[in-house]
Amino acid sequence: MRNPSLAAVIPQACREVRKFATTGVSGLAALLSCIAVTTSAQAAEQVHTNTFEITPFVGFMSGGSFEDPTNNTDRDVDDDSNFGIFLNLVADVPERHYELLYTQQSSVVDGGVPLDLDLQYLQIGGTVGYPQNRYVTPYFGVTVGAARFTPDVSGLDDETKISFSVGGGMKFPITDHFGIRLDVRGFITLLEDDSQIFCVSDPANTSGCAIKPKSDTFVQYTGSLGFIVGF
Repeated sequence: MRNPSLAAVIPQACREVRKFATTGVSGLAALLSCIAVTTSAQAAEQVHTNTFEITPFVGFMSGGSFEDPTNNTDRDVDDDSNFGIFLNLVADVPERHYELLYTQQSSVVDGGVPLDLDLQYLQIGGTVGYPQNRYVTPYFGVTVGAARFTPDVSGLDDETKISFSVGGGMKFPITDHFGIRLDVRGFITLLEDDSQIFCVSDPANTSGCAIKPKSDTFVQYTGSLGFIVGF
């Protein structure tokens, strides 16, 4: 928010310093200090901070691998598009935001019989921004929550696991309430590498489990483009 009283008082003070300062070092230092403070105040006046931001986005997600329990061959998740939304709320200072993240990818696990798979991430965390000027704000963020794996095969159970993400990007304000957000991040989901997943939920069906984890982590990467709406 702008502070018109500050913008008026500081230049006036600098004019007084310039009027009475001598040509000595102390006078020059005082004058330079006034100029620096005035410049900072004017820059601060130009920055608008939204309390709440909604950012729907689309992107591209890659990575993720399982194993076939019958022969231990790799079964990779195909790279595909994803979509989702960021919700941000200003914390104690404008540079820090609380963040809620949801994203979904619909893909296929290749190898053997293809398995259609929906992956959803719902996480909460925060970001720290580093405003360089009013035209771009780089940021870094961490979130933690859950990952849900939903196979599109009748009889197979869904799986929900603990997951977190680490990411960063840049925000480009267009107006005080609209902007563009570029985000890149990695999602890490915790699994048990000696377990099997997507198993049948019907005890009468003895077909077993579809795939098993390749390791104790399931890792995916995504890059996205979002449109910021601020309030």
